[in-house]
Amino acid sequence: MKTSILLLTILLSIPGLSGQAPAETAPLPEKLAVLPQKLQVAHFPSPVLASTDPEEPGTYFWKHNSTLFSPMEDATIIEGGAYIYYNDQWNLRVSMSAKDFSKLFGVPKGVMKAGQPYTFVDNWRRDTRLYGGWAMWYVIAELPSGEKICGVGKLDTVGKLYDE
Repeated sequence: MKTSILLLTILLSIPGLSGQAPAETAPLPEKLAVLPQKLQVAHFPSPVLASTDPEEPGTYFWKHNSTLFSPMEDATIIEGGAYIYYNDQWNLRVSMSAKDFSKLFGVPKGVMKAGQPYTFVDNWRRDTRLYGGWAMWYVIAELPSGEKICGVGKLDTVGKLYDE
């Protein structure tokens, strides 16, 4: 029995066999790790496969949308942005001001109303190469009490076409 448990533990520690990608379990960047995650960031579809468009030959598109949601209280956006996963860690891709981030998601005056989803409809990845990767959108906001909170949403973009 002990041998079986040891063997299972060793097998699950081998990358790719545990069923989770390293990006799914990697530590969050420090500025997010120290904040309570009280906001939701979701992507649809997830995972997202690539598609092509005859109007832009040679370009692959990972078409998806991303949504922000504050389930319990109004929250004022402080900043938002995205990380991409490589070299075994999350690396900042873009950090935006409250004004710019709110504009992408259609959040009037940067205040997310409790229970109201806000969607960035055309949040598409595009590239001339067909390869997968991980992205993570984040939002940092402040509650009326002054508490700073965050939300993160990880997205797997797969290196193959829907029609394969």
